[in-house]
Amino acid sequence: MDREERLSKVADLLRTHWEGTEDWGEISKYSGKTCPKRVANTFLVCCLLDYQIKADRAWENGRRLVHALKDPDDIWAAVTAFSEEEWESKFKELGLHRYPAAHKRLWRIGREICSYFDGDANKIWQNSSAFDVLCRLNYIGAGEQISRMIVGALRDVGQIQGKGDVKADVHVCRVIGRVFFGEQAKPETATELTRQLSPDDPWQVDRTLWKLGSTFCHATTPDCSHCYLSAECMHAQTHSG
Repeated sequence: MDREERLSKVADLLRTHWEGTEDWGEISKYSGKTCPKRVANTFLVCCLLDYQIKADRAWENGRRLVHALKDPDDIWAAVTAFSEEEWESKFKELGLHRYPAAHKRLWRIGREICSYFDGDANKIWQNSSAFDVLCRLNYIGAGEQISRMIVGALRDVGQIQGKGDVKADVHVCRVIGRVFFGEQAKPETATELTRQLSPDDPWQVDRTLWKLGSTFCHATTPDCSHCYLSAECMHAQTHSG
């Protein structure tokens, strides 16, 4: 089977098994409307913690931080009211992330949001294109993949319009790589292939691929027998029997 034929068949299967959109919390209630500053800021805090730990834990930790800071509208001002050294010293106390660098960068990003967006995350995306929002998020240090996830989430909840890329995390890279190459793909390769699978809006396949990676396409002992992509998957075909 050539690459184009495989792409077409995989794209059809992903559309058939579309997993819908993620639950992005309270911001989902404000589709097409400007949400309160507290809601926008809480959403962004949680998104920024959502890497290299389980998503549920990241969002729980983000909400816990907001609560610990007494639910302020201006969360970023509350975070950056600590000196950088004071904030770093709270790594174990707050328990926001398993990596100190992830804890530290929340303060650094908070400082950028206060400087450039008056401490209001709404101003990052309000009345803006998906591309402009992506550029701003990257500029303040959110990181390429998390920035893509945030843009996709904002699309899902009706805060912005336009197409976006997948968050090429370990699950997405593993599924895409195994299907087309028999082994995990690099993020840039996975991103390019999802653009071919869903050219109108690659973000639309993000949750579906993530779900496959977290449910069947495990790093070890993948459950190929229950995966609907197995008939088109190079890894499954190579390891069958």
